[in-house]
Amino acid sequence: MIVEKIEPLALKTESWSLVLCRVTTTSGIVGWGESLCLGASMQQALVATLRDAIAPHYIGKSAADRDALNLDMRRRYASFGRAGTVLNALSAVDIALWDIAGKSEGRSVSDLLGGAKRASVPLMASLAKCDDKAKVRARLEQALAAGVKAAKVHEANFDVIEEARAVVPRKMPFIVDSNNAHTLADVRRDEARWRALGLLFFEDPFWPPEDLLSMDAMPGVPFGMGADLGSAEQIAVYAKAPAIAVLQPDVCMLGGIGEARRAVKVIEAAGRTPAPHTPFIGPAALASLHLLATAEEENYFAALDPLDGRDLYGKELIRWRPSIDVPTGPGLGWELDEGLLRRYAC
Repeated sequence: MIVEKIEPLALKTESWSLVLCRVTTTSGIVGWGESLCLGASMQQALVATLRDAIAPHYIGKSAADRDALNLDMRRRYASFGRAGTVLNALSAVDIALWDIAGKSEGRSVSDLLGGAKRASVPLMASLAKCDDKAKVRARLEQALAAGVKAAKVHEANFDVIEEARAVVPRKMPFIVDSNNAHTLADVRRDEARWRALGLLFFEDPFWPPEDLLSMDAMPGVPFGMGADLGSAEQIAVYAKAPAIAVLQPDVCMLGGIGEARRAVKVIEAAGRTPAPHTPFIGPAALASLHLLATAEEENYFAALDPLDGRDLYGKELIRWRPSIDVPTGPGLGWELDEGLLRRYAC
């Protein structure tokens, strides 16, 4: 199977922006990938990187050489950093090649990764930032009514966080992601309040994250991080830190499925919990589901707010509910709705 075409696609609605990638082989097999795109301002950079930097080095090469090609790209562009836009763009092609590999062999990505250990994954509601007590309460009440098994809020204001904790039952896993809004001094000052929340883990607690490397564990406040790291080697460094209980490999920021698989194994070997980061609604979401299905320890698929227009597969991928079935079809397992792709193309 020779890579014939690589086509980045930018999609946009009023509520989200997306960058997908379609890879076609000379035998006519099509695979789909995705880059993490958190806003329209990133779309042009990702599309240009895919088109002008990544694609030329894959065209005419064997799709079966995905791991070697991925490593070659990492070395080629190491001068631009070992995390960030280049690896994020690279991930879209890598995911698509895994999709192609599964389709060509009639096997799911889970099977290619060594076999699924579970047929479904519990679902966590991952709320967008509200910064408002009434809004966070209303959204959490909707999520709980849908039967989700865990909840995560993206908040920094303690009043809003404590309001959210009051809504979520104490027996339910609860995560706060502060997106590095605090400092270590802030967290130490409010240590008792953080401990009182009974968190499953405190995600991206403060800036700079390197301060986590030199601090001792904070009793009752397990820290989680790692979604911004670009290699299994970088994750291994943080997996040694006593304060860090959870590492969050992101299939896009790591440059694809192969590196994410390596990262999960590194985390497990270090005795930490891998909790794959899943802010996706397309092929990267399916890739993350397959990673979750094959990990030793069960963990949650964190589903974004299910806003209109986000159902790219016609299967309500990110609808809030108790669990989500892992696709079993060849490759990633589901096919994108071509009508939606045309509708939202930009």
